[in-house]
Amino acid sequence: MKKRFLRAFVFVLLIALGALWGCSSTHSLLKKIRSSEPFLAKRVKVVQFLDETHLGGNLGKAFTAEFKAKVRKIPFIILDEKPLDASMQENLKSPRFGIVTPKNLILKAEEQGLNILITGVVNPVDVTTKRTGIWPFRKNTRFYEISVVVNLIDVSTGAVLFTRLESKKVSSSEEEYADDEKEFMTELVKDHLPKILKKQVSAITDVLENMPWIGKVLSTEDKTVRVNGGRDVGMKEGFVFEVYSYGKWINAMNGRPYPVRSQKVGEIEIVSVGDHAAVARPLSGGPFTIGQVILLKH
Repeated sequence: MKKRFLRAFVFVLLIALGALWGCSSTHSLLKKIRSSEPFLAKRVKVVQFLDETHLGGNLGKAFTAEFKAKVRKIPFIILDEKPLDASMQENLKSPRFGIVTPKNLILKAEEQGLNILITGVVNPVDVTTKRTGIWPFRKNTRFYEISVVVNLIDVSTGAVLFTRLESKKVSSSEEEYADDEKEFMTELVKDHLPKILKKQVSAITDVLENMPWIGKVLSTEDKTVRVNGGRDVGMKEGFVFEVYSYGKWINAMNGRPYPVRSQKVGEIEIVSVGDHAAVARPLSGGPFTIGQVILLKH
């Protein structure tokens, strides 16, 4: 009788969680509950989106805040809320294809023990005009394409793990935009961008959940190895990590270098956990040096 009651209570609790977090987040949480594997939360920072619409009104800042509010609901990440250095933000540029990989921010994020940087670009509104309808009632119709590119950057390697373009095309008659087309486009962007951002967050949620937690060796002393990641991400004594070094680099088609994980150096076991870092003892292999990459062993 007690077991039946307990199962019913858990079922009701999960339904309540579903109402609170939404279906996709609850699905993720259920996977974690059912899994007996060790799990570490990823520390994530959202960089203010670049606004390339040139419509004014500081849309980039407003949409970044809305995007962060959605990202904050992902249950298996820790969103870093520290404000970004103004000079770093001002130096960001929007390159071709909207893939933003700011080296200075990646280095700063590494110092802060972050795992993932999220960057984004709100692209210029693409406007085209076509003749539509049936003769003799054909007329000029404007088509507006609103789009956003979002990138996930692995802080430990500087590599772009994921990039995605999401867009929405809207049509309009001449009468609708005749008075002030810039104001009309601004309202279109404000109306449709939140839906685009929601789809982007859904996509990156799946990616963040399935990608491995990647950390680094911070220092070595005597027979101990200090690594990033502490109680804040769920680090526990007894966790075992495989240690790798990035010795080889290859150039991708876009000209950017990417690290290729080389031969495994060895394994370490966590023996002491702090707030934001942990101490491990070598189990096998070596030597262990600063900058080597650690992956949780399952």
